[in-house]
Amino acid sequence: MFPVKAAAELSGLTPETLRAWERRHAAVAPHRDGRGRRLYDAAMVERLGRLHRLTDRGHPIRDLAGLEDAALDRLLEESRHAGYGGVETLPERMLDAIADYRVDVFDRDLSVAIATLPLTVLMARVVTPLLREVGVRWADGRLAIAQERLISSLLRARLLSVLNQHPRERRPRVLFATLPGEPHELGLLGAALHAYEGGAPVLYLGTELPAVELARVANRLAAAAVALSSVDPGQAPAALAELRCLDAELAPGVPVWLGGANARYLAEELQIERLQAVTDPAALTRLIKGRTLAEGAR
Repeated sequence: MFPVKAAAELSGLTPETLRAWERRHAAVAPHRDGRGRRLYDAAMVERLGRLHRLTDRGHPIRDLAGLEDAALDRLLEESRHAGYGGVETLPERMLDAIADYRVDVFDRDLSVAIATLPLTVLMARVVTPLLREVGVRWADGRLAIAQERLISSLLRARLLSVLNQHPRERRPRVLFATLPGEPHELGLLGAALHAYEGGAPVLYLGTELPAVELARVANRLAAAAVALSSVDPGQAPAALAELRCLDAELAPGVPVWLGGANARYLAEELQIERLQAVTDPAALTRLIKGRTLAEGAR
């Protein structure tokens, strides 16, 4: 069972959109706990994901909300082969391959997608849906630890090749990393690619970088921003200490953007002006454009 924020993130929506779809269109009917808070099961999250994909393709939510899941699946099936050779089925096929430990199939499909699709299509129709589905399957137990690690290692190798194909050496750059104790990087990789797609010069530093070292690199390179991912609730107390250290060591005026499941909690707990929770690609794109304009004005 997922609370509103988690259900929204797993299905690719904002909490505000999810609430609006419930209130205005009765798209889903969440459960209620003893305190009256809304909770969503895995089937609801998958339904919201279907609705999100269909609205992305131009279907009004008012026409979709009353449909059964089978009807939504039929609509998705009708558009799966439209454009780019049926790319809509690719994330599901890749995850099914990992479920059977057919690593060669997953890697081949990912390599072909990277080689043949424009970056915008790769992100919107392959990488982002794949990361979202990994989150859903991990949450409901359909994805084993070994399978999640396989996906992470394969995606890391291939997606970093995209970032390194045409390195943007102009400065200042946006640095991407996780703090100590945070080895999961799928969301971080996705965010780095979104930033790259948005025109930002990206430096991907990887996982488990101490705040002192991260600040040293950022200051040395006169970074435009530092982007961090924090997803493990057990690491939240340690992340608070690391972020305080980062704020103390980082040059003035350099923003810190937080993504992942812990982002809102960390930002609200610390109340540090430069630190901002960023929970969707659109928000990241807006921040990058804002920094680009600011740097250009200097």
